[in-house]
Amino acid sequence: MKKGTRKVVRITTLVLITALIGVTLYFNLSSDTQIVEAGDDYIDFELETLDGDIVKVSDLLENQGVILNFWGTWCKPCREEMPDINELYNEFDREVEVIAVNVRESNQQINQFLNSLPEEMDFTIALDRERDVTRAYNVGPMPTTIAINQDGTVVKKQESQLSREDIVAFIESAQE
Repeated sequence: MKKGTRKVVRITTLVLITALIGVTLYFNLSSDTQIVEAGDDYIDFELETLDGDIVKVSDLLENQGVILNFWGTWCKPCREEMPDINELYNEFDREVEVIAVNVRESNQQINQFLNSLPEEMDFTIALDRERDVTRAYNVGPMPTTIAINQDGTVVKKQESQLSREDIVAFIESAQE
C-alpha cells in the first residue's frame, strides 16, 4: 500500500472511531431513564410474571411495602439467598410483597433454576426482558435488593448477597 493511501485509511479509521464514541456517549448521556437510589421515590413499572400475570408496584404499595430482588440464574449468591428470602417472607406472614426480578433470561432457564432449589419459591417472579427496570433502579451487580416502603420511598438498597439478618432488616424497612 502506498504511503498516501495508508495515511487516508488511518485518518478515516480515526474519524469513524471518534464518531462511534461520540454517538455512544450521546445516547448514553441523553437517556430519559431516571436512576433511583435510597431516599428517592420509587419508579413504577409493570412486568410480566413467570406465571403470565402482570405485576405493578403501585398496585402492591396500596397495601404494603415491596422488596425488589434482582437476580440471574447464573448468580451463585442469588441461589444461596433465595431460600432464605422465601423462608423469611413466609415467616413474616407476607407482610411485605417480594418481587424477584429476573434480568433477561428465558422462562426455561428460570424454571430450571427454580426447580433446582430445595423448595418452591412463594413470592412473585417477574421478568425484566429488556432491562428497563434494572436500569431505572441502577442495578449493577447481582443480586441487588431494594426495599420500598408503603409511602413509595426507596428506603434501602444492597448490591450483594443478603444474610438472614439483612433480609429481616429489608422486611422491617419496607414496613416503615
